[in-house]
Amino acid sequence: MMKMTRILLLWLTLHSLSSAQSTIDQDMDGVPDTIDQCIDTPFLDEVDSQGCSTNTLKLPEEKDNDGLDISFGYGFSNNEDLIGRDTQYTTKVQITYYHNTWSYSLRTGYFKTDSDNGMQDTTLKIKRKFKLTKSLKLGLGLGVKLPTYDFIGNKTDYTFYSSLTYYPQSSLSIFTGVSHTFINDEQTITPLRNTNTFYIGTGYYFTSHFYANIAYSYAQSKFTTEHAANSIMSTLFYKINKKWFTTLSYSHEIDDEDLHNSLNIKFGYSIW
Repeated sequence: MMKMTRILLLWLTLHSLSSAQSTIDQDMDGVPDTIDQCIDTPFLDEVDSQGCSTNTLKLPEEKDNDGLDISFGYGFSNNEDLIGRDTQYTTKVQITYYHNTWSYSLRTGYFKTDSDNGMQDTTLKIKRKFKLTKSLKLGLGLGVKLPTYDFIGNKTDYTFYSSLTYYPQSSLSIFTGVSHTFINDEQTITPLRNTNTFYIGTGYYFTSHFYANIAYSYAQSKFTTEHAANSIMSTLFYKINKKWFTTLSYSHEIDDEDLHNSLNIKFGYSIW
C-alpha cells in the first residue's frame, strides 16, 4: 500500500511539473511557449493561435513589398548662431516608391525665416536593403541633392549612405549608420569641406501601431569654421490605419550653450 502511494505521489508531481512547463508564456500573449511560433511579440499586440501578431507593424523604410507613399511635413528649428535666421519654419513633401528590396524617394520643401524664404534643396535618394541574417539587415544608398535653394555658389552634392539594423527580438531594434557627402558648392566667404555623419540608437515596437526610438548623432558642418553637432534625437511613429501614418521627431544639440533644436511632424498616406 505504501509503495502504491509513493508511485501515485511521484506521478502527480511529474504531471504537475509537465503541466506547468506546458503553460509557460514568456511574452504573455495567451499562447504557451510550447506552441508559440513568435515568442517575443509586443505585449499589447493581438495574436493568432500560433502566437504571432495579426497586424505586424512595419516602418515605411522596412517595407518588403511594392508600394507608393506620399507624406507632408511641417516643423521648425532653432539655431541661435544664425542672426536674423535663428528660427526657421519648413514645409516638406516626400514621395517614396518601394519595389522588392529597393526604394526610391524624392523630397523637397519650402522654408521661411524672419529675413528670408524660398525653396529648400531637392533630394533624390536610392536605397537597397540586404538581409544578412534573419535578424540583421544592411542598407546602402546614394543621394543627390539638387540646388533648388537659391543662393550664390549652390551646386549639386552627392551622399553615400550605409546603415545596419539588428533585431535581438522582433519588437526591439538596434541601429547604426554613417554617411559621407561630397560638397560641390562654390566657396564664397568660408572655406568648405566634405562632411561625415554617424548615428546609433535603439527602437521598440510597443504595439502593432506604435514605435519609438532614441539615438545619438554626430554631424559635421560643411563650413570649416563651424564645429560638428552632437545631438540626441527621438522619433515616434504611429500607424493610424492601413493607409495613414504619422511621425513626430525631435532633435537637440547637447554640447552647445546656444539653443540648437528642431521639431517636425509628418503625415503620410500609402497609395498602395
